[in-house]
Amino acid sequence: METYVIYINDKVHAMNQVLPLLEDAQPAQWVLVGCPPRIHRHSSKWLTQRALKKFKSDWTSANLKEVSELLSQSGNRVVTRIAHGSLVQLTKALQLEFAHPRIIDARKAPEFENLPAVIEKQKPESSPWALPISAVAFGTAAALVVD
Repeated sequence: METYVIYINDKVHAMNQVLPLLEDAQPAQWVLVGCPPRIHRHSSKWLTQRALKKFKSDWTSANLKEVSELLSQSGNRVVTRIAHGSLVQLTKALQLEFAHPRIIDARKAPEFENLPAVIEKQKPESSPWALPISAVAFGTAAALVVD
C-alpha cells in the first residue's frame, strides 16, 4: 500500500492539491500533517503551553476534517498529525515510521513570506514581490527627482 504524507495549512488549497491525486488511484494510506498558524510572540506570552497545544489540536482537527472525510470515502486509510517544531525533522521521523512515503507539500504560502522547507533538498520559492534593493533605490530616487 502506497503512503502519502501531505502537509496542510489551508484546507481549500489542500483539497485542490488532493483531488487530482484521487482520480483513478488505488486505496492508499494518507498521513495528513496539520500546520497551524504561528501565534505571534506578543499573543503567545499570555497563553499557557496547554492552551497553545489545545489551539493547535482544535485547528488541526477542524481544518483536516473535510480532507480526511474525502479520503476515507474513497477507501483510503487516514492518519492525522500535528506539526511541532522543524518540518524537516518531522519528515525524517515520518519516513522512518512509514516505509518510503511520498511527501506532498500542499501548504499555501502567505503573501510576502516564504514557507520553511519540508525536506532538506527543497529549495525556497522565490517571492514575486522580491525586488533587488537597487531597483527600490532607483525608484525612490526617480520619485524624488520628479518632485
